[in-house]
Amino acid sequence: MHPPSVIPMSRNLRHASRGMALLMALGIIAFISAAVVVSLRKVAAESALQAQERRNREAHFAAEAGLAEARETVRLLLGGNRSFGPVFLALGNAYNSTGLNGYVQGEAGLPSTAAVPWYEVIPWTPYSLAAASSGAAIDSDVASANQELTGPDGVRIFDYPTQERLFYRVFLVDDNESDGNRSADINNRVWLVAVGEVRGRDNTQPQRVIIRALITSGLGAGGSCSPEDANGSANNGEC
Repeated sequence: MHPPSVIPMSRNLRHASRGMALLMALGIIAFISAAVVVSLRKVAAESALQAQERRNREAHFAAEAGLAEARETVRLLLGGNRSFGPVFLALGNAYNSTGLNGYVQGEAGLPSTAAVPWYEVIPWTPYSLAAASSGAAIDSDVASANQELTGPDGVRIFDYPTQERLFYRVFLVDDNESDGNRSADINNRVWLVAVGEVRGRDNTQPQRVIIRALITSGLGAGGSCSPEDANGSANNGEC
């Protein structure tokens, strides 16, 4: 019968210390990995928020541009008249040649009905801004290459703020008057509603901004209350 083998105590201690060191190393690696994952997620979330904020500003800028263009379009259609009735008629004919019945219909999310018709002033219009690879100017009247991409110090601007998949659309809506007929203007006042939109890639959710302005026709230049406004110069938001 052989005597039992005896393992030296020092050898057991060495194995135990190595196992503890391995566990500590694995724990540190796991902690660092988790910290890296959390950091990456935070960076990705911050990047997404910044991108969304930029798209929101682009959409708002496009809506403002559409609103300015629509004001001029409506001014030309007024042709010296005070009432916006002829403008409704002209916009309806331009949309589908049906006069006052030519308001926008059948579009999901748009509250345009026979009771409250929304007339399209400007259809979806692209508002892209991108630098051509050939250095051609965005303004077609500028012949010099890269002229718009050069700063006042003569240095080329490489981080050009491009605008892609950017559009705007504008509607004209009569305000809520006492006559109850939203296709007949009796107080020379209407709403312009502008929509700015940045469309996402691969049919992702777009970023959209809607702004509106209450405009009043007048015999002279703007900047004051209209003659029929009972508030006069004490403008409280009604003119």
